[in-house]
Amino acid sequence: MAASRGARLLAAAALALTVAPSGLFAQALTLRRVADSGLDLVQGFGSLDKSYITESTGSGAAFVDFDVDGNLDVVLVNALSESAGALIQVADPAAHPALAAGRRGDGHRLYRGDGQAFREAPISAGVREVVWGTGVTWGDVDNDGWPDLFISAIGTDRLYRNNGDGTFTIWSNGAEDSGWGASATFTDWDGDGNLDLYVARYVDLEATSVPGRGEGRCSYAGVEAFCGPEGLVGQRDRLYRNLADGTFVEWMSDRVDQAAGYGLALAALDCDDDGLSEIYVANDSTMNLLYRRTPGGEIDEQGLLSGAGYSADGREQAGMGVTSADFDGDGRLDLYVTNFHNDHNTLYRNLGDCTFQDETDLRRLAASSFPYMGWSALFLDIDGDADQDLFVANGHIHPAVEARGIEPYRQLNSLYVNQLRESGAADFATVTGASTVAGASGDALAVRGSSRGAVRGDFDNDGDLDLLVTNIDARPTLIRNDTPMAHAALRITLVGRRSNRSGYGADVIVRSGAIEQRLQLRDSDGYLGANDARLLFYLPSGVAEAVEIRWLGGETMRLPEQQPGRLVVDELYGVVARSGQ
Repeated sequence: MAASRGARLLAAAALALTVAPSGLFAQALTLRRVADSGLDLVQGFGSLDKSYITESTGSGAAFVDFDVDGNLDVVLVNALSESAGALIQVADPAAHPALAAGRRGDGHRLYRGDGQAFREAPISAGVREVVWGTGVTWGDVDNDGWPDLFISAIGTDRLYRNNGDGTFTIWSNGAEDSGWGASATFTDWDGDGNLDLYVARYVDLEATSVPGRGEGRCSYAGVEAFCGPEGLVGQRDRLYRNLADGTFVEWMSDRVDQAAGYGLALAALDCDDDGLSEIYVANDSTMNLLYRRTPGGEIDEQGLLSGAGYSADGREQAGMGVTSADFDGDGRLDLYVTNFHNDHNTLYRNLGDCTFQDETDLRRLAASSFPYMGWSALFLDIDGDADQDLFVANGHIHPAVEARGIEPYRQLNSLYVNQLRESGAADFATVTGASTVAGASGDALAVRGSSRGAVRGDFDNDGDLDLLVTNIDARPTLIRNDTPMAHAALRITLVGRRSNRSGYGADVIVRSGAIEQRLQLRDSDGYLGANDARLLFYLPSGVAEAVEIRWLGGETMRLPEQQPGRLVVDELYGVVARSGQ
């Protein structure tokens, strides 16, 4: 008799990391690669030999419950497997001959989840557009209760309206652009209850000559390689205002990204605790940006003043991914930025009022990241001990270095476990596929790939956070978290009313015993992707003695003691649904 689908999900081909309890870890960590996830798309991104910079950055993914059935679905962004040579030689990237051909089988993919695995939605779902896709984000743009999708591209960015019947429609609304869009995020900048949109953009292909590998212009580690981005013309980011009538308009263009940095990733976070989210942009080889508000509500770039624009030694780094959370339990939202190979990723601690201090080395995070090229980064509580751990997706951009035996192109991903609850200090212990901690075996982190995007979400609804990692020119890796959680979980889903329907920008603070945890609801951090919007808290005392929700714009809701389980909280009506674990 054939094995059941549930059994096949965790077939013998699945790999698991098991780190036994020790002085560093409160309980065994078990992460399994799901062998039969149903996510079968090979996310092509140009030629396999990577002749141009346009073939290096990869495509992302999103966890989103697009049909609102309680199970996470997946969007995989796709580009093409052909060389990008023609792409960079024309003013309109859509004129690429492979794009114009529109062959069946190309384009993005939408997968429905059932809590165990995923099945591909039909072409009629409406997202199978053939473009050179890069990133994806989601939010309820029209506040109708159905999450909409925005996909950025080297070419025309697209907004897809959720029709509420399992299908999407291309929504022409003013946020289209034909440049090089990378990551994007929905955030309500002006607090009017409508989601605005910020798009980080990379290189201006119309204004610059992009040499290819083999033209004798550039090399890496003695190997001929494509050039960039330094020496190329950067492309200014875009901020769009939602006019609440189904259209967007470019907003404050004279103040956004004035130096045209090479934007790759971003996060919306309230770093000054004023109830409204700022915007942080990780730039490749130029200063990172932090946008705050003037008293009149205009955008004001303060990357340099904040301390989060450069490393502690004053260097521009190659910012590629960014995530934000309160890693040290002081109630302030901190930042972590990934960078290029042979440099360290950077942890910025929030000192208050959006001023940051580089504490990478202090928190034992510097040396361990040097061998890797970091892309998506995610704060998440991987073991349920009520502190924020770190996951980083790694992958090189030059396959020729592996062919020559210089450096690996396919790299291990990284996990850093926060020691705040074990030792009282928010330092990080490194766990990798090469871990020699007692009890360790083969694991999901032992899978090598040239990874790019990573998103977090509880795809199997078992009360812990799983991971989905995209790999350039390969299928994605779905990682199921089978770690025994240290504490019982409380999952909170927010429904905005006066604020935006998605609830983005809301802060939730949960007190359990002597521990207070803060999570801020946002759609996008990491790189090129969007995460599960349901917030998971772990309860050291077994209950949440206090739950406080600070909705975007200043309204505060306090809930009485809550048992572990699941809550749906409406901004107007309070708790509208509750279930046990």
